[in-house]
Amino acid sequence: MILRCFVLPLSIFLSMYCSVLATHIANSPSIGFVQLAPLVLYLAILTLTTLVLYYARYNGNISVVSIIMILCGIGLVLQHRVGTLHIGFSLSQLVYPIAIVVMLCTYLIGRHGRIAKLKPYWVVFMVMALLAICFVIIFGRKYRGAVYLPGNINPVEIVKPLLVISMSTILAGHSLMLKRGFLGFPLPPFNIISTVAIVWAPAMILLIVQGDMGMFALLNAVLIVMLYGATRRILYLIAGLAIIICAGLFLMPLTTRGAARMAAWQDPFSVATGLGWQQLQGLVALYSGGLLGSGIGAGTPTVVPIVESDFVYIVLGEELGFIGCVCIVFLYIAFVAAGMRVAEEAQAKDYEDSIYLRTIATGLTACIAIQTLLNIGGVTTAIPLTGIPLPMLSHGGSSLIATMLMAGILLAISDYTPSPKRAKKSTPKKRKTNSSSRKRKQTPSGKAKTHDKPFGGEANVLGYNSRTKK
Repeated sequence: MILRCFVLPLSIFLSMYCSVLATHIANSPSIGFVQLAPLVLYLAILTLTTLVLYYARYNGNISVVSIIMILCGIGLVLQHRVGTLHIGFSLSQLVYPIAIVVMLCTYLIGRHGRIAKLKPYWVVFMVMALLAICFVIIFGRKYRGAVYLPGNINPVEIVKPLLVISMSTILAGHSLMLKRGFLGFPLPPFNIISTVAIVWAPAMILLIVQGDMGMFALLNAVLIVMLYGATRRILYLIAGLAIIICAGLFLMPLTTRGAARMAAWQDPFSVATGLGWQQLQGLVALYSGGLLGSGIGAGTPTVVPIVESDFVYIVLGEELGFIGCVCIVFLYIAFVAAGMRVAEEAQAKDYEDSIYLRTIATGLTACIAIQTLLNIGGVTTAIPLTGIPLPMLSHGGSSLIATMLMAGILLAISDYTPSPKRAKKSTPKKRKTNSSSRKRKQTPSGKAKTHDKPFGGEANVLGYNSRTKK
């Protein structure tokens, strides 16, 4: 655990951080606290995470923790590189530590199968999600085409885990009905589909009213993946993907911001002085990086507007080149693979709770995966720009804290072990034996049979029965 949770992430962080520090020393031969802040913060994050998981005896998928620590370290270096942390000791420097504390607290509270106890409270989570969206609509203000609270706080990010937990109850409870099909095509009963649609529709309508089409597309894609997680029907993915693409092409032009982003995606040169300026600058930065990049700390990514948030992938492309971008993509792919493995191995007291935990893990992993896909696809103009930040790398307190909350739930699901009380109750009682019974259990060789071996002893494992011996 120490090697993969502490040593490996620290070595990757130091390789990038020392490059940025060397560039700073070459331009200004003085080192202050601002330059050392990322190192101090990251050492504190790694130490805290390793100690908590070690003393909590974490038995889950260690790859999830390792990749999260690596991505958080790269994110700290990138934010330090673009100047987000060069503003003295402020709340911006505490976003990563706060997010890590949220992840660890969520893990400690939800382990031992306690996440499954949230199933009866799905209505509460759905109401909380709706209230969060309504609060932003009423009290928020327009900024960069989206709606935020004062201080650029976006509480809508918390809607992602809330909706995943809420919808998992419905999908897991009706998983057998949703599996029904004809000739391989899923054909669940109409009342089940209508129930899912009625519960899901209010949040989606509010997101359309808010104008957050990126979140709308993200959550609908996550719902499709959750359907697959609960039923293992691949056609849900195919049909859902087609519906999402058609709905996105139809709904995006309905809003002013969506129509502008669609036009900038189709022909960014036609709006080069407007919304297309950011995308064109990003493409120039990616092209200038080439295969190996200019070196971390040696580029000029700050000429791209909002590079620390939506366009942080541009920093990787310019300074680490195509190879660096591919490595980051593989890190996210490894995280998704580890998250799906957590979903496959999810366990609980009964079968329905196991399906519930599996659906939650699938939804949370899909949420991070699709968010990554939307960000990288929008930055590289493969798809229209959605304004979705890159998980664990982009600057944004609300998004980072919501992502770490989802990561903590994944760790809690992965580290399922029976609680001490259940384990004590399930331990079989030892039978009292007297001397006469021990004499009857003597083998012909005169040695007493041992019953402390697993599966009934070595003789039973080999299919041997002492009573048949002549």
